[in-house]
Amino acid sequence: MPIRLRQSVEVAVVLVLLAVSGGATAGWAGSIDTSPSAQIEAQTYDKLWSLLRLNDLLEIMHEEGANMALEADVDLLGHPGGAPWRKRVQAIYDIERLKADAEMAMESALDAVHLHALCDFYESDDMQSVVDLEITARRAFLDTEVEERARSAWLSGRALTPHEDAILRFVEVNDLVERNVMGALNSNYAFLRAMTDAHPVPAEKLTEQEILFEVWSQEVEIRRDTSEWLFAFLSTAYSPVSQEVLDDYVAFSETEAGHALNHAMFEALDQIYIRLSADLGRAVGEFGAQQDL
Repeated sequence: MPIRLRQSVEVAVVLVLLAVSGGATAGWAGSIDTSPSAQIEAQTYDKLWSLLRLNDLLEIMHEEGANMALEADVDLLGHPGGAPWRKRVQAIYDIERLKADAEMAMESALDAVHLHALCDFYESDDMQSVVDLEITARRAFLDTEVEERARSAWLSGRALTPHEDAILRFVEVNDLVERNVMGALNSNYAFLRAMTDAHPVPAEKLTEQEILFEVWSQEVEIRRDTSEWLFAFLSTAYSPVSQEVLDDYVAFSETEAGHALNHAMFEALDQIYIRLSADLGRAVGEFGAQQDL
């Protein structure tokens, strides 16, 4: 299961969200083939969507992303955004659009050949408990005090337990740090590119070189924050999980089906986060220009 860093908005930077697992939908979008085999495949996609509780993830994305954008209006725009900014942010993070985009992107990214193996694995009581723990911890981390305590605990310098060693392996197997860092850099670029393109004042536009410099100048900090956040989150989420179940989870991540899901989730969610970042950057450019003018 891929883990994506939460979204945090700064003056010229958008960091990506953490994606864990999420809930059932009315139907997997994009399935237009009505043959019996296609209908069975669509039903299996829906089953996996439900087992991974992806709707819960999208609700978290909506809540966190929209709240951050609203609270950062002065930093982003240079002035309070007021009701127009609130309306624009709510449109960008529209939950129904997020669900539709995610369904289509996941179906496109995940080869149906892996569906049954994935459903068989995630429908076990143990894995449904793990998914629930991931969602519970993810919601808890919306509270910055909870997050900071978890970071401090992970960074305490004590010797790692076998349980925590398994978490390190889980991160390594799924390439979570590198995938999150690249996703963040791509999202930051989309934000800055759209912000510059939307701004009508030539003096306020960034050059391509300036955009790339801004994006890559944050790489070290993003990598550090990503690593800290991931290990703090996973140690919180998986602390009640038995060593045997956690080892099984890591082992499944190394299978062909596990790799396929990890790849598909990152591919699909990258599309969504880049769209959100570009839409937000475009809004910042337009609203900032209104103040300048």
